[in-house]
Amino acid sequence: MFLSHINQPSRPLPAALNAALAYLRHTDFSEMAPGRYAIDGDKMIAIVQTPLTQPWETGMPEFHQRYIDIQYLLEGEEVIGFLPANPHLELVTDQLSERDIAFVHPQANETRLVLTPGMFAIFFPGELHKPCRALNEPMQIKKVVIKIAVDLLT
Repeated sequence: MFLSHINQPSRPLPAALNAALAYLRHTDFSEMAPGRYAIDGDKMIAIVQTPLTQPWETGMPEFHQRYIDIQYLLEGEEVIGFLPANPHLELVTDQLSERDIAFVHPQANETRLVLTPGMFAIFFPGELHKPCRALNEPMQIKKVVIKIAVDLLT
């Protein structure tokens, strides 16, 4: 997991991650409707979302196997839960083969990452994350999730 702000100086990251961050820095999302936008075919995809954040107690942590997630907040405030990968957790919902997503029961001691506009978090395969949680009261947010195929890193 990596947490930063889009205006921070570039860090030594793999080329695919730097390309995704450059896309976030140089794209005007103000007029983009919610939806999926191909950046590099199915290898890198931007998903513009406008969800309503939910109370911390709701929802379940998720993880992916084939894609890295960059969760980038444009408007509002969002809390994202995080825990390192744990292959021994029982899956509540397993859609890894169809949609590259699996859910597990809520976990004790999830780290709460607070994102404000311009911040992003990178989640690598297997890392648990619970996005779209409310900091105080539920609110409409605007965010972009970049999906990066892990084979772009090799």
